[in-house]
Amino acid sequence: MNFSNKKIVISGASVSFGQTLSILFAQMGAELFLSARTLEKANATAEQVRHVVAGAKVSTFQVDVSHPDEIVQFARDVSNLTAEIDILINNASFWLEGTLLEVTDEDIIETINSTATGSMLMTKHFLPLLTQSSTPDIVFVNSTASIENNRHSMASEAFSAAKAAQATFADRLRHRHKGSGLRVITIYPPNFDNTSPLIEQEWNEQRGHSDPRYLTARNVAECIKFALSHDRVCSVDKIILSNNTASDTNLV
Repeated sequence: MNFSNKKIVISGASVSFGQTLSILFAQMGAELFLSARTLEKANATAEQVRHVVAGAKVSTFQVDVSHPDEIVQFARDVSNLTAEIDILINNASFWLEGTLLEVTDEDIIETINSTATGSMLMTKHFLPLLTQSSTPDIVFVNSTASIENNRHSMASEAFSAAKAAQATFADRLRHRHKGSGLRVITIYPPNFDNTSPLIEQEWNEQRGHSDPRYLTARNVAECIKFALSHDRVCSVDKIILSNNTASDTNLV
């Protein structure tokens, strides 16, 4: 799909899956508005994007999505650069693993604020720019940790709860805006290897069904591209991925 002239906001665009998405969308012609917890991390991603795509349009912002005032300022700064946004990708979250008694109170609060509240406020404050687009899409990068009885995730109870709250929010948002033209897409990946699109052999590796390894970033990114590539009459509301391995007990 050609994303030329599409304007895309990506949160959590640091050296992780956010950077992977940034490179891929830039290669497909999109203009990017990238945020990360530090401007240094956002600029590092922008540098990688420009190295791959000469002349790529990239703007960077320092945004900690656990801080509401920074989200408000982010949306305000982007609105000063463009009158509309076509795609918002809520990728930022605060990963937390360990049992309830192993994690700190502060980490629990940070997980909820970043993963649940942060994505809700990002959506709220970018919605006015999205409504100005003729092709508005919101993508939530969720997790199978939010799914009931998901036994194989390393995620803490707090992370699972935060992602479940995000999933419920996305469902309600989709229902609320039914018929408006806004599509709300949620991707549920399990743990996956963040393979780099800059390393061709690694990126294009085909992993077999009996290979007890994780999915790759390519698997997740292709699902996002698939959902966004459909005619506007069609909304791919949810995609749930799983490891189709010989034994799930090898992946915990």
